[in-house]
Amino acid sequence: MKRFAYALENFMYFCGVKFRFKNAEQKNSIILIACLFLLLLIGGGLLGVIHHKVDRLNKRILMDFADENMLLVKKQLELLQQDIYLSEKKILDQSAFDPSENGDSLLVIAPVGQSDQLGGRMLTLLQTRTVQHRLYHIYIDIEKLNAYFARLNFGRRAYFELYDDKGICVYSPDNRKWGKRKDAEITKQGRIVKSDYLELDVMVNAYPCNILFVGGEIRVYVLLLSIEEEIQELLTYSILLGVGLMLVAMVLIYFNAMERRKIQQLKMQSLKQENEYTQMRLVQLRQQINPHFLFNTFGSLQYLIGKDDDLAKSFIGKMTKVYRKMLRTDENEWSSLGEELELAKAYFFLQQVRFGAALSDMKIDIPATLFAQKIPRLGLQMLVENAIKHTRISTENPLTIEVLFLAEGNVLEIRNNWRPRQGAELEGEGYGLNYLASIYSYYAMSGFRYGIEAGYFSVSLPLS
Repeated sequence: MKRFAYALENFMYFCGVKFRFKNAEQKNSIILIACLFLLLLIGGGLLGVIHHKVDRLNKRILMDFADENMLLVKKQLELLQQDIYLSEKKILDQSAFDPSENGDSLLVIAPVGQSDQLGGRMLTLLQTRTVQHRLYHIYIDIEKLNAYFARLNFGRRAYFELYDDKGICVYSPDNRKWGKRKDAEITKQGRIVKSDYLELDVMVNAYPCNILFVGGEIRVYVLLLSIEEEIQELLTYSILLGVGLMLVAMVLIYFNAMERRKIQQLKMQSLKQENEYTQMRLVQLRQQINPHFLFNTFGSLQYLIGKDDDLAKSFIGKMTKVYRKMLRTDENEWSSLGEELELAKAYFFLQQVRFGAALSDMKIDIPATLFAQKIPRLGLQMLVENAIKHTRISTENPLTIEVLFLAEGNVLEIRNNWRPRQGAELEGEGYGLNYLASIYSYYAMSGFRYGIEAGYFSVSLPLS
């Protein structure tokens, strides 16, 4: 394999293509593709050779069969010529020769210039003889000649047609051609044509007729279906070879695809984990430095100073607690439920000062025994922020946030009444849900879900 890869690199170099394999995966893929290409090329070449051989064998068998059939026709014409000669001699040797009495003979003898006595029969002129000092035309009755040949057996895989020196059809199994001129000359031996008689493809060969109808033509038609048995074995081997090559190619492609799929899955899994971890760190940084939240809190603090000093002091204390928690630089992605509840309460207090009666008091129903359990850091605060950010709130329809513990599943459920702002969508709840989902996925913890039910948007956070 290494030698093949080296040879492939050298070949591409000599072709003027500057190329080097970037990694083992690319090298294996290119080598596999090259091997498959060579395999298909060799297989296609072998199939082409086999089919060429089959075609040549097909044509040779058809030509041999046509020659064999031609020999049978010649032998039968020689016998017919002898019979006609004897019949002619017998008729002409009669002492009282009467041309109108020919009996069942194929011959029709009529004086020259008295063709009206023939009665419209299909005849072909064989020769002219002088009998008793008078010229006579000797004809062959085409209908009787066809009846004569119809009694003979020339096989079922071929048939022939006989034309005289004037191109008139004197024999054909298709009676529509009797007495008519041939359609066209045969310029190429072994020509494949559509037979009007059989409505099948046949190979036609033309031979000169030098017996009886000297200067005429014999056409032999051989059925293409006649050699199926002779070439069936070769065709079977050809098909098996093609199927075998295709199976080998498919197996190689399958294993290569599976190997590439495994490599891609490992890469995707690694990238996904790195991306999820990076996303977690990025979200934490975004939470640590949130100028929008900072400006809002300072705006609320400015409003309180001079109007309610006690509330302003409490506001500064809560704001300090929130930012101390957000700006903490430890690497841990998890925090105790108790700490997160305190942070969420402090953040909600700051927002309640800002929005006033549009925010109802947050309802928390969690046993104190659970405060030591862990949830994602800043997760609860982000859900409260999402609820305020994406909900249409007013003093007439205040926002209600509930934090509950569900013993079944050991999850924390945070829900709020669902009245989305214009253009808000469930899939676009912001970075908070994506952050939580990535943490639970990274640590392979199940149970995290969110959705809308009975007019509430709820999020389930599994406790660790």
